[in-house]
Amino acid sequence: MTKELIQAVEESAQEEISSIREHAAAQVIRIKEEARAEGEKLRQHHPEYWKSIAAARRTTIVAAREKAKLKLLQIKEEIFEETFRHAEEELAGFRDSSRYEGFLNYVILEALAELDGASAVLRVDKRDVALCTSILKTLSQSHAVIADIESMGGVIASTTDESVIVKNTIESRLKRSREVLRKEIFSILDGG
Repeated sequence: MTKELIQAVEESAQEEISSIREHAAAQVIRIKEEARAEGEKLRQHHPEYWKSIAAARRTTIVAAREKAKLKLLQIKEEIFEETFRHAEEELAGFRDSSRYEGFLNYVILEALAELDGASAVLRVDKRDVALCTSILKTLSQSHAVIADIESMGGVIASTTDESVIVKNTIESRLKRSREVLRKEIFSILDGG
């Protein structure tokens, strides 16, 4: 009976060992499957993570470049505006220079040429009435001179019916030159 008992215990132990081995083998297979699935998940997630990092980096670089371009444009615009402020300051005292009479003579002739020989009204700053009248006398021209504008200098000429008006003041000439000179000044600022 002892022999049978030992044999029963051994068989029971063998069955238990077999069951444990089967259970362990099943656990190993399950753990391996979980690890493989987790590894696959990480492999799939990892490239997506780096792709998103690369995309974020590109977006940041593009945004930084655009911000730098905008800042550069803003600086160029400030320099452009400062250039014209400086020009206006210099031109504010131009009337007192020895070259002003020649300038006024030139802009009067230019304005009258635009009016194509029509009888004209010349509007000037009150400080220019005597000089304008003198220039017209020298040119042997007879046009009405009216002191009804405030200007750094120059003239606004029109036909008597005001169907044609030619603004030829320092301010209007400076305004017209702004857009022409903008490209030139920006080109210089770009190193060209």
